[in-house]
Amino acid sequence: MTAPTLAQLGRQPVQRASRVLVTDVTLRDGGYLNGHTWTDEQAHAVVRAVAACGVPRIEVGYTEGFVPDVRRTGEAPGNRGGGPPSAELLGALVDAASPATVLMMVKPFAGAPDWNALAACGVGGVRFPLPVTRVDEAAALLAGAREAGLEAVVNLIRVSAHPLDLTVAAAVRATELGAQALYVADSNGSLTPDAVGELMRALHSSVPVPLGFHAHDNLRLAFANTLAALAAGAVHVDASFAGLGKGGGNLVLELLLGALRSVGRDDLTLRPLAPLAQLLEAETAVKRSQEQGAWAAGLLDLDMERAVPVFDLPLDEVLAFVDSPAARR
Repeated sequence: MTAPTLAQLGRQPVQRASRVLVTDVTLRDGGYLNGHTWTDEQAHAVVRAVAACGVPRIEVGYTEGFVPDVRRTGEAPGNRGGGPPSAELLGALVDAASPATVLMMVKPFAGAPDWNALAACGVGGVRFPLPVTRVDEAAALLAGAREAGLEAVVNLIRVSAHPLDLTVAAAVRATELGAQALYVADSNGSLTPDAVGELMRALHSSVPVPLGFHAHDNLRLAFANTLAALAAGAVHVDASFAGLGKGGGNLVLELLLGALRSVGRDDLTLRPLAPLAQLLEAETAVKRSQEQGAWAAGLLDLDMERAVPVFDLPLDEVLAFVDSPAARR
């Protein structure tokens, strides 16, 4: 047997590629870059392209304010004012995504959507972004989603701000309340591969449901952190086209798909993503404009409320901010 090259050795954590389930979050998380004002053309193009790549799960937006009997033809997820898609549009996106499963995210403290209406539109599952300290408050939401036949998933957010044992306890509690999969989100983009590996190993030994990891790329570690998560037992991973997303952006979808193909995932392909480069040019430009502030926020483990003002600072002010004693408090 031929010995692997150094480059191949570096990809060994992805050798579990056959079990990896990718969720595209371009529309949902990337919507923070344009005020959730996706056009109909953009929404359909993203869904069609991602599905054509073989990605099995596509998250198209938030459910907040979802009204199943309203028809807003031509509008897209989180469009014009930040509302969710109408039932008509949501059904069209479900059709465009086939055979991929369409997911939506539910803000857990904004009221429950019409679970049965979501299921009737063809939505396959919902995800609840929950602070580590507030898992118990989602009990009724998890039950309602599951009763409607929707997959109910918990995303523990901002895990970098909490001790490991507290995060593990919250994850265990979420599964006791009915979570069918458990994600952890590096919301502040401040984790390193060692920390991710330690966290995922602890979860893998304690949590009886599939694990997922949602990376942010403030420190340019989203890919490395995702590999560490996969090596430690994660099955689900999130990514978005060009890394479009809140804060420092997400794991770059085309990079992830390319890595999985390089270790044998021939069911995945990249070329259908090409038309999105021009179509999402404005959103990509916004992401690039925030990159100087994003690494500073990740370095200092700032949550989004504290980090947002930093994104718009010129470089000299970003550097002064990182240098200041106040930034280290």
